[in-house]
Amino acid sequence: MENMTATLTTAINRRSACHQVADRGSGFLSGLTKAICSTLVALLAAGCASVYKPVNQPIERIDESSGYRIFSGTQLRSYGENLILLAFSGGGTRAAALSYGVMQELRDTSIAGNSKRIRLLDEIDWISSVSGGSFTAAYYGVFGEQLFTTYERDFLRQSVQSTLIKRLLNPAHWFKTLFSAFDRTEMAIDVYDRMVFKGATFADIPLAERPFIEINATDLAAGLRFSFTQERFDLLCSDLSKFPIARAVTASSAVPVAFPSVVLKNYADRCDISQTREWQLLNEAETSGAGQEQLVEGLKSYRDVANRRYVHLVDGGIADNLGLRAMLERLDAMGDELFVRLSQQPPRNILIILVNAETNPDRVIEKTANKPSIGATVSAMSNAQISRYNLETRDDLRRKVKEFEARAEQHNLPTRIYYAEVEFDDVPTKEASRFLNNLPTSLELDDEEIDKLIASARMLLRHEPAFERFLQRNDGRRSADAISDDEICRYLSHERCR
Repeated sequence: MENMTATLTTAINRRSACHQVADRGSGFLSGLTKAICSTLVALLAAGCASVYKPVNQPIERIDESSGYRIFSGTQLRSYGENLILLAFSGGGTRAAALSYGVMQELRDTSIAGNSKRIRLLDEIDWISSVSGGSFTAAYYGVFGEQLFTTYERDFLRQSVQSTLIKRLLNPAHWFKTLFSAFDRTEMAIDVYDRMVFKGATFADIPLAERPFIEINATDLAAGLRFSFTQERFDLLCSDLSKFPIARAVTASSAVPVAFPSVVLKNYADRCDISQTREWQLLNEAETSGAGQEQLVEGLKSYRDVANRRYVHLVDGGIADNLGLRAMLERLDAMGDELFVRLSQQPPRNILIILVNAETNPDRVIEKTANKPSIGATVSAMSNAQISRYNLETRDDLRRKVKEFEARAEQHNLPTRIYYAEVEFDDVPTKEASRFLNNLPTSLELDDEEIDKLIASARMLLRHEPAFERFLQRNDGRRSADAISDDEICRYLSHERCR
């Protein structure tokens, strides 16, 4: 999320069609044109507010054996010897490209199985994503290995941000907005749906063939992480299967101010969830702190239709810019039940990979005595808060990993757990690190930047200590046609980058 608001707002201000037309006229005509434009803007805002209709559909009965659920069907029972969990952070196209590079590396890496070698790509069980990382996760969920042949064309190397701005400045969009609820967010949904996800819904993700993709947004009113899972939609008595993937990804990446919220209607008075497993877990949950208590009460609040008739969703980075909170909250919610399940079929390995596109850019405001602009001040404040929260989240997960190892030993599980972090701080040269850390958070990067991000992701994962230990234990090998370290170094323009 970070600086995308400032980037998009600046671009819109500089290219305002109303002012371009107005400035061509003299005095009176110029003022009249601007007045008309201001009136139109007010009408557009009023029209949007009055006619918007959420698209999520109601359900009358909860069926916990079907739907897009992480624990339904064969999802938890089919993980086999290796349980691989990925978290894709926010960061616009930068995050999308970094996570894509990690997926390439997992495709080209195999380990020893019972009777044959197994690609790590085929062992992924769960991907939790937020904001920019949600584009990669959702695309793989819908299209599988087409990710490696069409994703760059459909999204990574597209001028997505320019496309959005051009549509926003098109007079046809103004008039469409005047008579409908087609605001900036609906425009983005339409672009992503047509250009990237081809009309796919959650029903189009084959759970038997793909990892569970958990796309995360933020509930603006409650400040809580909101996951696009049927368990969460059960609380609203709504059907996730018919919900467009593009709408979920837009919610996950809808930077406040730049994009209005994605709205869900709450149908909680349409169905009974009192006997469902999720509701019983919520009521039986033993909270061990203010954070857990807030989460439980926040989830229960969705049943209060009178006060929560609509749920407004924005960028998931506000609640969790790493995509790790979904993992932490689920581990806390399951408690001992997780070890009961794992004891029935203990995996040999649990591998957690965090793909963190967080940057540490040069602080320009410290190089001048001039007071920073409002935009620069807001950006610095939000970046500091996000960075601090990210550190806390990572520390929480490290503690959780240690607790898991201790409890696995108590339960005599043969399971080893590995936690690997892919992040720019580990880039081996100062030049490459500075280049990557100063990439903007936007929906548009050039081909050279995309190439370097993909190459960096592969190198960072390949030489991550925990990942190397995992490969050593399981006879890990790269495929013969995998990109070499020397080739990666050439992409990064540093001969000795290793």
